[in-house]
Amino acid sequence: MAEVRPEVTQRLKALELIALWEGRLVTNRLCGWYGISRQQASADIKQYLSDINPGSIVYNATLRGYEPAACFKPVLTSGHINDYLLLLASQGNEPMAQVTESHPYLASLQLPDRAVQPEVVRELLLACRNNHSLTISYVSMSQPKQHEREIAPHTLVYTGFRWHVRAWCHQRESFRDFLLSRIIGKPRLSERIAPSADTDGAWQRSIQFQLIANLNLSSDQRSVIARDFGMENGSLQLSCREALAHYTLQRYPAAVGAKQEARSREFPLQVLPNDQPRLAPLLFNAEAS
Repeated sequence: MAEVRPEVTQRLKALELIALWEGRLVTNRLCGWYGISRQQASADIKQYLSDINPGSIVYNATLRGYEPAACFKPVLTSGHINDYLLLLASQGNEPMAQVTESHPYLASLQLPDRAVQPEVVRELLLACRNNHSLTISYVSMSQPKQHEREIAPHTLVYTGFRWHVRAWCHQRESFRDFLLSRIIGKPRLSERIAPSADTDGAWQRSIQFQLIANLNLSSDQRSVIARDFGMENGSLQLSCREALAHYTLQRYPAAVGAKQEARSREFPLQVLPNDQPRLAPLLFNAEAS
């Protein structure tokens, strides 16, 4: 096999990840991301099938694209969802956590590698696109034994630490978060009617709040913290969906309430006192549904 140019290898890895995690590969995706022609994208797919991973993906006329064959296994990537995450991050403008050890003078911490399965992600994305409901087998801290739930997913979310899906829970009749690593086996299509994401009020509404240096610190210490977090005029302005407020706050060592504020070394930041009454109802103790 002839040596593959680095830019071609990058595209081959991308098409493998799209097929693995999304379950549908179309040339338009490669064209849009890499600025190549449809003919070049088709040539990349042909090269992947002939030289890299024969028989791994097949064309599905109904999908109008390629899908993973039953025997599909990734050969250019690790098969971990972090690869897919980094691919999405490289193509977008939103900051996302990355794990790198690419420079001798730089290092970073490894994020937990949660057991997220491609067949789970594929079915969830398909249901999100088509506004379908799914039956899933699920485990949680409150119900550690495997049990069935019927959900209608609308968005997959990466918080910087984990993946979850925002979905309507038919049993509890509310929108909730389900950890992808706790979904057991392949989700199955359900005939239950899926409500629109437009009806998810906490997802559609935004909240703005401010973080400040913990008021229990000395004046000099507060100045250090303000510098650490790039505050302007002594505060850090944050805005997010209400449904993501808890996860947004998790990314900061920020206290909410007097008990946490008293532990100023552990929580050098705090939510602005005037913002706490609005933010507190959006926070929760349990990890997920």
